[in-house]
Amino acid sequence: MLPQQCFDNTQISSYKTCPRSYFIRHVLEWRGTGTAIPLVFGLSWHNAMDALYTNKDLPHRDVIELSFEAFKLEWERNGFNPVPSLSQDSEYSPRTPTIAKEMLDNYLHTRRRLLHECELISYEQPVAVPMPTVDDTWYIGRLDKTISYQGQTIILEHKTTTAYATIGNFRSDYVDSWYSSSQVKGYQFMGSLYYPDKNAPQVWVDASLVHKKIHDAFKLIPINHSAILLQEWLVDTTRWIQDIKKDKAAFAEAGELTEGTFKRNEDSCYGKFGSCPFLDICRTCADPSKLSAPPPGFIKEVWEPFSILGLTKLLTTQEEIQNG
Repeated sequence: MLPQQCFDNTQISSYKTCPRSYFIRHVLEWRGTGTAIPLVFGLSWHNAMDALYTNKDLPHRDVIELSFEAFKLEWERNGFNPVPSLSQDSEYSPRTPTIAKEMLDNYLHTRRRLLHECELISYEQPVAVPMPTVDDTWYIGRLDKTISYQGQTIILEHKTTTAYATIGNFRSDYVDSWYSSSQVKGYQFMGSLYYPDKNAPQVWVDASLVHKKIHDAFKLIPINHSAILLQEWLVDTTRWIQDIKKDKAAFAEAGELTEGTFKRNEDSCYGKFGSCPFLDICRTCADPSKLSAPPPGFIKEVWEPFSILGLTKLLTTQEEIQNG
């Protein structure tokens, strides 16, 4: 099974936003050399949550220390100083290790009952499910946590945000966005196939507010889509994957971007997180594939949600299960 026959939510969302952006990142495999602080903080928080949930039965202080060490490990792995200088602390704010430690302490207090009563089934679980109507094609992802709580199987997804509101701490548009999230629908779809012997799993988005002064704002957003909506998600996702594969095939045959292949979406050049990272490439080059190398400020890096070896093993296992 070839890795390029596997699609995750990041790839599909990239294509939906702008096919040309998808082409640069996932076909040419270029990415910017800079590292976004929100992304690194989110990865570090995930790492801390893994340590917190796997050590939840230890004394409070031990759990905090272990989870904070896990946070700093991921933070430093991405090139950030675990003990920022005053200037770095100001640059990173509010996404700093100091604030993260305060958040972890408050998280442990806020989630005390959930942590005490839940059973951790799996964490950072890579999953792959075959797309029913597309040959040799898999939808892949990684489930943050799967827990059993009060007789219910729950897929717990940790998210961090700065979307602050004076009432309720979280902006309503941020909370509401998860109910229509294709990522969340994909989690529930995969969970229902991976845990068929359990009750139909829900997805709980475990939102944590990152703020300069407020370090104790957390919100569970429970989502449980009906089978009809999940079927609609499956049909839509299948069509997007077919469009991606069609564009890939056209590019492979021509060896260049032909008319209508991986077309630009100029309406997505600027969004809520700023400009597209590939904007300067699109401004100066009609067909980036004709460049001999990534332009300055970019490197070639394969998108790997998890390692190729791990993916191959996972797909092989799932094929064996399918074939009995």
